[in-house]
Amino acid sequence: MANKLVKGTVILSIATLFTKILGALFWAPFQNIAGDETVGLYRISFPFYTILLMIASAGIPITVSKFVAERLAQGDRLGARRVLKAASIILSLTGLVAFCILFFGAKFISHVLLDNPPTESSLKVLALAILIVPVMAVYRGYFQGHQQMMPTGISQVVEQIVRVGVVIGLTYWMVEAQFSQELVAAGATSGAFAGALGGLAVVLWYNFRDVKKLKKEPVTTEQDSKPKEPLGRLAKQIVLYALPISLGSLVLPLIGLIDSFTVPRLLMNMGYSESMSNTLFGIYGRGEPFVNVISTFSSSLTLALIPTISAHIAKQEMKAVEHKVKQAWLMTLIVSLPSVISLVILARPLNIMMYQNDSGTLTLSVLAFSAIFSTLAVTSSGILQGMGYNKLPVRHLMIGAVCKMAGNFVFVPWFGITGSAVSMVLAYIIVCFLNTWMVVKKTGIHVDVTRQFVKPALCSGLMGIFLIGLYTLTTGWFDPLHISRISNALLSVVLGILAVLIYGIFLLMTRTIGENEIRLLPKGHLILSFLKKTGLLRPEKPGITA
Repeated sequence: MANKLVKGTVILSIATLFTKILGALFWAPFQNIAGDETVGLYRISFPFYTILLMIASAGIPITVSKFVAERLAQGDRLGARRVLKAASIILSLTGLVAFCILFFGAKFISHVLLDNPPTESSLKVLALAILIVPVMAVYRGYFQGHQQMMPTGISQVVEQIVRVGVVIGLTYWMVEAQFSQELVAAGATSGAFAGALGGLAVVLWYNFRDVKKLKKEPVTTEQDSKPKEPLGRLAKQIVLYALPISLGSLVLPLIGLIDSFTVPRLLMNMGYSESMSNTLFGIYGRGEPFVNVISTFSSSLTLALIPTISAHIAKQEMKAVEHKVKQAWLMTLIVSLPSVISLVILARPLNIMMYQNDSGTLTLSVLAFSAIFSTLAVTSSGILQGMGYNKLPVRHLMIGAVCKMAGNFVFVPWFGITGSAVSMVLAYIIVCFLNTWMVVKKTGIHVDVTRQFVKPALCSGLMGIFLIGLYTLTTGWFDPLHISRISNALLSVVLGILAVLIYGIFLLMTRTIGENEIRLLPKGHLILSFLKKTGLLRPEKPGITA
């Protein structure tokens, strides 16, 4: 059973990592085909869909998996199917209500709340996906309750591949057919509906297999004698358990909604036209995929430590807890700090490589710094949740969202679209500080400032100095005019590889990382073996091991 759970967790982690990376990378071809204004319309519309989707279904997979697992533990497979039935009814109703709000309220949202009429079509198309995604979430939770992660993993991958394929394919066709930017954006948002259909098809196929298997199993006297739970009571229990989770999940998308509400309007107040405001909002989004990739890799390394921390807390092994918390923070900074510094230095060539021109390079550079604090915030949030303090991270994110809104009103009029990036960085600094402070307060751990923060910052800074020198020396070699996408791509890749090598040397020279941290890296055991054979890694002093 334990091996099955570990294998399932690995499958789900790989699927999640793949979908996040694909979701980050698709923005470049989308922008190249559709242009910044269409991307802006797409980005402005999406937070409304996300918020309603969270309300309708966010807590359901966890809730259904819990209820199903409890009944399976009692040998009640029919009861588990009854949970699936009750949850499907609830989510069909909530999905229908959310669809009606978004579809029939699209005109009010776009014309009154956003003061941006071209977003109306996108909002209406997005509403269709809300009919499908909640039901898909129920089935994912059902199979997770069986500790079968493959259906959820494959469903996530298929959903993302179909979504990206439809967005890119339909956008290309509509641009070639010379549809308006409003309709192209609406066509692109239909990818959410198509992806949801693909993901739903996968879980329904697995469900069909489950039903066939259940019919073949003989019903025992014990199962037959169990009274059926009333669907109404079961539905009420599901709602009461899922609602707090759904409300907690609203906070992060709320930041995107704040930007959709405030940034284009503030830009128009500065004198920009509606079209130019949407274009600038699209340009602002250029930095998001880079930040997401950094956050995804950092989180994938550190979040694996969270269940271990929870287990040590349950056993009151506080020395081990302190060691793992420090390790989680160290790994977060080891990945995020050099990534952000490299992104800031190479912002211009990366911008041209991905998006054809260097518009918004300063905004991208500023937004990059949010990755350091957002990844630390996510890591500390996971630690707090592992300790049982589930409400604290939500409260801190709410404070961050309020700061983000206030920051937009202060900084956007001063710095234009870059002001939104400034307010994002400040918001995550506050969330990061609050989460980290509470972890220290609740665990009583002693923070080793030198190893946890100074050494990673020193190694990243030294790497940055070398990278600036290399960038200055080699830029003219690749492209004297600095405008070719191919030359900027080559420059970014070559310097990126050199930066990794230089950074790795500094990490080893300063003994910032040891064997335990290297093992957490992808193919860490192979890297560790190579470093030992070559003598690049010096033996560690005995200490606490994981």
